[in-house]
Amino acid sequence: MKKGIVLSLMLIVTVLLATGCTKKESKLTCTQTASGVDIEFNVGFKGNVIDTMDFNYDMDLSKYSDLQINAIGKQDFCTTVKNYMSTYKEAFTDCKQSIENKHLKVNSVLDVNKIAKSYSQKLSSPKKAKAELEAEGYTCTIK
Repeated sequence: MKKGIVLSLMLIVTVLLATGCTKKESKLTCTQTASGVDIEFNVGFKGNVIDTMDFNYDMDLSKYSDLQINAIGKQDFCTTVKNYMSTYKEAFTDCKQSIENKHLKVNSVLDVNKIAKSYSQKLSSPKKAKAELEAEGYTCTIK
């Protein structure tokens, strides 16, 4: 009898864990092209809590000469991106830039704990974040 109760409890716990007692992970990917720059903004969620955020910029430099591309590569686009994305300015923790195959690539990771509380509340679930970012001109998908 005790074995039956224990097995039943284990079965109930297994069913609860499999059906939603764990936090679902999802990723919101938003894209936009502005001034010839392709922008990708990714927001990772665990449940309705923002877990990760990053921006990726890709600018096609194929119309520029090698001399111009070298000059562009010497500029600090991490600071430019940080200043352009003023809503997240304090959250930028890691930024890398490179030139690959005549494309300027800037990748920025954000510290989700440093995003302004008022703005993070607007991104308080994947659906709310999607609506907020689409209102800013992005095209978004939730995976």
